[in-house]
Amino acid sequence: MIVYSIEIFDELSDQLVREIEIPEANVDSVAEIMKWNATDKISFIRGIGGFNVTKTQALELESMLGIKFYAEQKIIQISGGEI
Repeated sequence: MIVYSIEIFDELSDQLVREIEIPEANVDSVAEIMKWNATDKISFIRGIGGFNVTKTQALELESMLGIKFYAEQKIIQISGGEI
């Protein structure tokens, strides 16, 4: 099973401070927000792609998920992976 998530890391220590699961039903919306090409979207869906998230993308993902997570001193990434 592949789980899609947003990972928030502390900018100074690179420690993972929060992980937010993305429902599989939202994958198409995530792809639009991230502005992925077909190859990037397939990589994400298959759980082999990880991507940095910009401030604009983070704010759009927050709106889509209804969860606040953006912070200036954080590194935000999005990925899919098997569990």
